Amino acid sequence: MPTRLTRPRIEGQQLAVSCGHPLAVQAALRVGAQGGNAADAAAAAAAALAVILPDACGLGGDLLCIVRQPDGSTFAINGVGAAPQAMGAPLPSDGAQVAAVPGFVAGVCDLIALAGRLSRDVVLAPALALAEGGVAVTRDTAEALIDNAARLTRGGADGSPWVAAREGNVRGAVRLPETALTLRAIIEGGAEAFYAGPIAAAIVAAVAREAGAMSLADLADHRSVHAPPVAVDYRGVTVLTQPPSSQAMLLAMALRRLTAELASDASPLAHHRAIEAMAGAFAYRDRITQPGAAEELMVLADAIPIGDRASRADHAKGYNHTTSVTVADREGTVVSMLISVFDSFGSATWVPEGGFFLNDRLLSFSRDAASPNAPVAGKRPVHTLAPAMLIAGERIVGISTPSADGQVQALLQVVLAHLDQGTELGEAFDRPRWRIVGDLLHVEEDMDPLLRDGLAALGHEVVGAPVGDSLFGSVCAAEADLATGLVSCWADPRRESWAGAW
Repeated sequence: MPTRLTRPRIEGQQLAVSCGHPLAVQAALRVGAQGGNAADAAAAAAAALAVILPDACGLGGDLLCIVRQPDGSTFAINGVGAAPQAMGAPLPSDGAQVAAVPGFVAGVCDLIALAGRLSRDVVLAPALALAEGGVAVTRDTAEALIDNAARLTRGGADGSPWVAAREGNVRGAVRLPETALTLRAIIEGGAEAFYAGPIAAAIVAAVAREAGAMSLADLADHRSVHAPPVAVDYRGVTVLTQPPSSQAMLLAMALRRLTAELASDASPLAHHRAIEAMAGAFAYRDRITQPGAAEELMVLADAIPIGDRASRADHAKGYNHTTSVTVADREGTVVSMLISVFDSFGSATWVPEGGFFLNDRLLSFSRDAASPNAPVAGKRPVHTLAPAMLIAGERIVGISTPSADGQVQALLQVVLAHLDQGTELGEAFDRPRWRIVGDLLHVEEDMDPLLRDGLAALGHEVVGAPVGDSLFGSVCAAEADLATGLVSCWADPRRESWAGAW
């Protein structure tokens, strides 16, 4: 059985960042050293990741984040686009027809404008340098390029630098000149340069090539949604989650239900209760985007059954993409963010003039026409991205993980280990995890046999998965401790997540 590798807590006095790739950590620290705060650094990291990891995120994707500012105020940015007004029905299972309006660019620009200190040219300079100078293909991206060869051909990406790298026609760094031109346009003209003009026209043309219906008006009308986070008090600690359309609501619901139980002691019964609370919350997933859902679902959480039966979380699927950004600075600005294109390379639809892939976020709609989450033109579907934040007095922790429906499940396990058992965050990251996928409970193979057998005895259909499998996410966290003046960060070793501070 593989030995589990651990990563240490990293401390600094100015800025701490944990995110999905070491080069993005460097981008954030570079911007911090130029006088940027955590919001600037988070935007820099996100933009860098959009260049480095095209299979997981990008300019054609989306962004959700929670921001805590030095005065203690908090807000959330929903950088997710809606379904086109002329969306067809029924939706196919792939391609440009399941692309939502990209929300990433507006979300990043909003974060810089609302909470940052620096100008776009400084914040986006590291991402621009990566696009112009080139980036190495990561192991996951290399595998995704092979696994999605047919989709990339269908989506018009055969002439892209990424496919050229797969075919061996590029040695060394992959240079992305069109991506660089798009970043330059955003630096000079802001989000408007992306949602109108030549870039918008290129998006519409790329979608039209696959019989999609996204229009210039759909793009021009896009705006991020700014709203307060959803808050739940868990044993005296405030846990903030992303509001709807995010399914982070499910984490809030599970925590609220578990406050009525004894604190978790890591026993099979305690894990069973957590599994039941989460599975019960998933039963309400499709109701998240209904008006007033946040208030209604928090009340319904109190009645989630967590007794002897083993729940079946039919809505919990096995997608594994997305990447995290968490940043904290000494003044108390903390950002918890997730960015994504949903499936590998999103819809695999390549926008050649812009140098990016479009998302396939409309697949987050339910296939059930009677569902509250059924496809509707102009609507945002229930969204898997689920950033969160913990506030305990003067200690603020931004925490997030990739892995679609596994996000809220991994975060619940980390939060329970940290808050109920007093486990240091890094140790909580290292513990073997479970994940519900449909009727099955997947567990990492190095889980304590007594715990695994105990869960099976309580009615769960337990299936082993390799240690470090991407099913279980890769949690990133960054903390500002206003009492000590220190900032800290942790990175889960399950993927290429990394952390750094200064």
